[in-house]
Amino acid sequence: MLLGSCGKGDNTSSRETATSGSFQLVADEVLKPVVDSLIQGFTIENSVAKITVKYTSAAEAVRELLNHDTRAILIDRRLTPAELAILQQDSTTLPIYKLAEDGIGVIVAARNPLDAIAKSDLVKIMRGSISNWSALARKSGASGGTMEGTITVALPAYPSSVEYVLDSVLLGGAQTSAVHVLRFTTSDSILAFVRHSPNAIGFIGSAWDNTLTVNGDTGLKTLPVMPADSSSRGLTEPVLLNMAYVAEGLYPLVMRVNGYSFEVPNTIPRGFLAYAATAHGQTVFKNFNVLPITQPIRIMRSK
Repeated sequence: MLLGSCGKGDNTSSRETATSGSFQLVADEVLKPVVDSLIQGFTIENSVAKITVKYTSAAEAVRELLNHDTRAILIDRRLTPAELAILQQDSTTLPIYKLAEDGIGVIVAARNPLDAIAKSDLVKIMRGSISNWSALARKSGASGGTMEGTITVALPAYPSSVEYVLDSVLLGGAQTSAVHVLRFTTSDSILAFVRHSPNAIGFIGSAWDNTLTVNGDTGLKTLPVMPADSSSRGLTEPVLLNMAYVAEGLYPLVMRVNGYSFEVPNTIPRGFLAYAATAHGQTVFKNFNVLPITQPIRIMRSK
């Protein structure tokens, strides 16, 4: 990464406010359903504001921000140690908008016999020590019968925020060595591939997973994840991907949604990120089953 000057080539920011003006947001593709809705809400409330958006990987979004090729980014992870080191070398302060906690959904085709999957088995899949569905079907007690075939892991294009978190949570920071991995530039491409590939297992963010329920998609299912197996300490029951379980710390695959901008406060990039932290913006996250963290939510227990 190369750091450019913090100064701008024009005085755009002096001609705008936090609710007026225009800019291009660079956002993590994993968050596309949420970001589209956030932009719509912000521009409806602020009719003289115009925001365009470029969707890419989290790593590319951070690169553009550090090079001052964009004025604000919204990504589905924290900054990596390498990215933080670049900031420290430049002695630059970067405000952080901590906005939400996002779960990673584990999806398979509806005809896949698995009803749930253990975190320990996800580790083995990502390490390549489990490469055939027959091992999982026997171990997990699938209700729909047995299954054979090489497991195909469907991931966003490298290096995505999803894979960064999976590597961190499942592999201790190492990269996946799964036997058969396919990468896709968009999450809806992952959904389409897994829907028609019974041997595939895919990973998507909560917002995309939420679209399966909203659209009544019967070709895919999201597997509950067992945080621990019987030989480990911890919760052994399968946990659904739901923001209530993310809030309680029970769901094991979680990412942090953060916004970043070098801009001064009274500019539209900072105004948009501030909107995402307001009650209206946080409701957007909640509507997509992504846990808002600047606004409290109440978890009701059924009797």
